[in-house]
Amino acid sequence: MSKWYVKSNNVEKIVSIPHSTPLDAAIEVYKDSNQFDVFDEYFYVDERGMKDYTSADSLTQVIKTVRVIGQCARREHQ
Repeated sequence: MSKWYVKSNNVEKIVSIPHSTPLDAAIEVYKDSNQFDVFDEYFYVDERGMKDYTSADSLTQVIKTVRVIGQCARREHQ
């Protein structure tokens, strides 16, 4: 089971999803959000801890928020 640390602006969540990718983790965090959550331009997804624009390195997956929203919408319509 993959354990992902996902951060985007004021949203910080840890998700565990069997056989998942960083994009799957970002989508799950987005789907679990509420009106008080604020996202920035990117989701930072890592297996080693919370990362952001200052602490991300070459192993951190940086995913554009518009991609996450688009994938989430596509999956809801399937």
